[in-house]
Amino acid sequence: MIENRMYTIAALGGGLLSVLLAFVSGQVLFALLASFFFAVSVLVWKYGYILMPFFTSAAKIVEIRGGYTIPPTRDCIIKAGGGGYYSSKFLEIHFYESMIDKNSADKASMVESFEKALSSLKNVVKISLLVSAVDLSKNIDKIKAKRSAAESKRRRLPPNSEELVRLDREIAMWNRLLAKLTQGDRSLEITSFATTTAFGVTKEEAISKVRRQAKEIKTILSSTLGADVTEMLDTDMLRCFEWSYFIPADTEQMRDEVF
Repeated sequence: MIENRMYTIAALGGGLLSVLLAFVSGQVLFALLASFFFAVSVLVWKYGYILMPFFTSAAKIVEIRGGYTIPPTRDCIIKAGGGGYYSSKFLEIHFYESMIDKNSADKASMVESFEKALSSLKNVVKISLLVSAVDLSKNIDKIKAKRSAAESKRRRLPPNSEELVRLDREIAMWNRLLAKLTQGDRSLEITSFATTTAFGVTKEEAISKVRRQAKEIKTILSSTLGADVTEMLDTDMLRCFEWSYFIPADTEQMRDEVF
């Protein structure tokens, strides 16, 4: 379940290798072309969801997926029905605070902020949370290995060595970190997004309405929850749309899809 990461790394690695070979061969033209196309590949991979709507809008490309339509702007999904059209937009939500490490007063304040956000919404909104556990076993093994190395080094030192104090502090640091990782609450990765839908007699009306709704929801959620809310485009939007039906089966697949 690491296909996206494998293909991406292989493509970037191949591009970088082509650039290096072009420079080694001494062909300036080939080196420039390889560098140009490699840079374009990196930009498309990293910012393709932003760049693609410009190309599709200029070419007026409309994508059809089953009974759903994706306009050239690639910022919403449209479906005909009920004598008109439904249009849906997706918003990504980044939460910067957690209730786990808060005291009672702060927890009550966060709950109040969340309730305030919900009561301020004027339209129907679906807020989705995808929760996956973080596997800390590799991190724990690395910390144990570093602690063991420090302990082995300490045992080899003479009793009067000045290095003993520093190693004792290092070992104590690794012990504290291990205790925090193994005894605390299990770490989680949360992917959250909101969905809103508008209805219009025409496609243009439905798109215009859903854009206004998305802006209102973005303002309300970001101001009341202290979260970073952004409108989703292109592949990121389509991924959230598909998650409405099937979500990643495990943590590894989740990391692969958001890579």
